[in-house]
Amino acid sequence: MIPVAVIRARGSASLESVRSPMRRNRCGAVCTALLITCLGFAIPAAAQSLIEDELEQRVVETTALIADYPRLAGLSDEEKRKLVEFVTGNMLFVFGHESGHALISELGIPVIGREEDGADSFSTLMALKIGDRYADSVLMNAATGWFYSDRRNRQDHVKMVFYDEHGIDLQRAYNIVCLMVGANPKKFGDLADMAGIPDERQGTCQGDYSNASWSWDKVLKPHLRKPDQPKTEIKVIYGPADGEAPYLVPFLKHMRILETVAAMLSDKYAWPKPITLQMQKCGEPGARWDLTTKAVIGCYEIVHEFTFLYRAYRKTQAFAMVDDETLEATRTFHAAAE
Repeated sequence: MIPVAVIRARGSASLESVRSPMRRNRCGAVCTALLITCLGFAIPAAAQSLIEDELEQRVVETTALIADYPRLAGLSDEEKRKLVEFVTGNMLFVFGHESGHALISELGIPVIGREEDGADSFSTLMALKIGDRYADSVLMNAATGWFYSDRRNRQDHVKMVFYDEHGIDLQRAYNIVCLMVGANPKKFGDLADMAGIPDERQGTCQGDYSNASWSWDKVLKPHLRKPDQPKTEIKVIYGPADGEAPYLVPFLKHMRILETVAAMLSDKYAWPKPITLQMQKCGEPGARWDLTTKAVIGCYEIVHEFTFLYRAYRKTQAFAMVDDETLEATRTFHAAAE
């Protein structure tokens, strides 16, 4: 099993580009909501309620679409629903992260420090500035994914790679929670407490959030699309899927994960050239920004990876360090998930 810390968002290995077009022209109310909030406008309460109702219905429908997916055998209806939310949150975070790489590359954004850390902060800030409960859920599920990944790696005795270009899984989890509580201590204080972040560190997280938010706003301001500028086309492509992957395509399409990110990127930024968001079969879990093809690529295998993590560790406390005894108690779920 390949550790998520190494495979996710890798930016070096060459992956074959997929060029099969996917026809879908409308993103719906959810994308509209994300665009409005990302641009800084308030959504009326009634409209917000309708948007949340649509999101709720989409989760219900997607859960029904994948109810017979073999990897979900043994999960209750409620657990399948939570799985949909978990995978959706993690996929949105992954595509937000890779979009950060795309912006850095295509807009010539300066990077001081590790680019991977910058891309993580961009993805986190993107959700925080949306500010509704579904955006919050994206971040909570993304952080949970890193906690689960750490547990899987410990259980499988995966050697920790301290020299990798990415941070270790627990650092990435805590960085998300830190930016959350830094952005809104009142709203996310209990979550930070649950994760075991001391009050003193929660206080300095406010500085971390302020620095990250100010820095990204500063470097992106010259590249914001003006109202009279045409939108850059950002295509969404779902490549061929075989084996178990066909179960995943309806999931991804119905939740409109790629479409939501593409709509936001097209509306908000003035891109010098079109880019593509696409899913494809890669042979291993992963996601990356491909500089050569100008494509953000997500692998169908990473959806399997998130499915496995949820199945194996859903019964452990999400936002907490887990001791070896508790981890050993999850071994039967780990085996069943495989």
